[in-house]
Amino acid sequence: MTGAKKIMILGAGNTVTPLIEQAKRRGLVTIVVSPDGDYKGLKLADHQVHCDFRHTETILEYARHYAIDGIACTGTDVVVPTIGRVIDELGLYGTGYESAVACSDKWLMKQGLIRRGVRTARGLVCDMPDALTLAKETIGFPLMSKAVDSSGSQGVFKVDRPEELHDAWNASKQASSSGRVVLEEYLEGIEFGAQAIVEGSRVKTVFLHNDQLTSPPDHAPVGHSIPCTLSPDQQARSCMEIAAAIEALGICDTVSNVDLMLVGDTPYILEIAARMGATCLPETISIFGGFNAYDVVLSLALGEPLVAADIYKGMPNASRMIESPQDGVVLQVRVPESVRLHPNLHRLSIYAKPGDSVRRFRVGPDRIGDVIVTGASVNEAEQLAADLASLVEIVFA
Repeated sequence: MTGAKKIMILGAGNTVTPLIEQAKRRGLVTIVVSPDGDYKGLKLADHQVHCDFRHTETILEYARHYAIDGIACTGTDVVVPTIGRVIDELGLYGTGYESAVACSDKWLMKQGLIRRGVRTARGLVCDMPDALTLAKETIGFPLMSKAVDSSGSQGVFKVDRPEELHDAWNASKQASSSGRVVLEEYLEGIEFGAQAIVEGSRVKTVFLHNDQLTSPPDHAPVGHSIPCTLSPDQQARSCMEIAAAIEALGICDTVSNVDLMLVGDTPYILEIAARMGATCLPETISIFGGFNAYDVVLSLALGEPLVAADIYKGMPNASRMIESPQDGVVLQVRVPESVRLHPNLHRLSIYAKPGDSVRRFRVGPDRIGDVIVTGASVNEAEQLAADLASLVEIVFA
């Protein structure tokens, strides 16, 4: 390990473990920051730091102590401001603190996009119930109620009628660590997403993907697929809007997760993050592009130039969350051989263990597992992923 570069990774759960595994494969010294717990990623680390992600000064002290060469995360927004602070203080590669905070706060994000003329939904921040009347008058219905600082679609609800607004606003407020809520116009159209590789401040590549979502009022992705089914012109417009959003918010040296809505032929930015997406999105773009998205995140964090290899092999694929139909305690998870041995199964992950308490699926962190499949077409892959996920049975205690 003498002379090996040192990477600090924030997080150690199911979403972040593949990033840690890739760092180990590269021979990097891994310093993993996470609250203490039974997390697989902690067991893989060369050095463990047990710490709340919001304890920025403590994490900065450890970053200095280990003389890290880079800092990274994937799949969660809560760690992004801390990463930005470390980047600024130590002169590392990545998105600095001011931009990181804006990307982790939906209201600051919206203001930053609007100032630079990027298309996004109209909205207002609503901290007190008295402000709900103003939202009714200025935004109208339907509208979206969003916790300003949550990720994984937590605290996000569609509100169809005035009488539903207070309960939705309160639920969003409960999901927000700061107790702040953004109420914004509901954009009717096709929701989709993107993973944008940003080298320096330049967008190098954009992978547009299709999103499958839960039914209202919950508003969470249950699956993703690629290639994107939008027309070439719609895709080109989307890439231009993504590049404008990345420039507006100052996102640098990362893979940026973007949520979009196509209204007619016009793309709108719903949200954009200074980190890569979760729920199998790294694997989805990796299979399609013929590369390793986690490796790209590490290279960007270390300031290493990306190799301009053939990044478009174009393998259609889809992922699907495995959902629990109810709240309860798991006795057993049954996976039929028809699922395990399917020739198009790329990966099957089961996260729930006997004795675990699980929730009926509402948001991404509620998933008990996931499947990733390939197919001759994106439609075939989507259907197969949904079929295989539905065959996994949970037996409750």
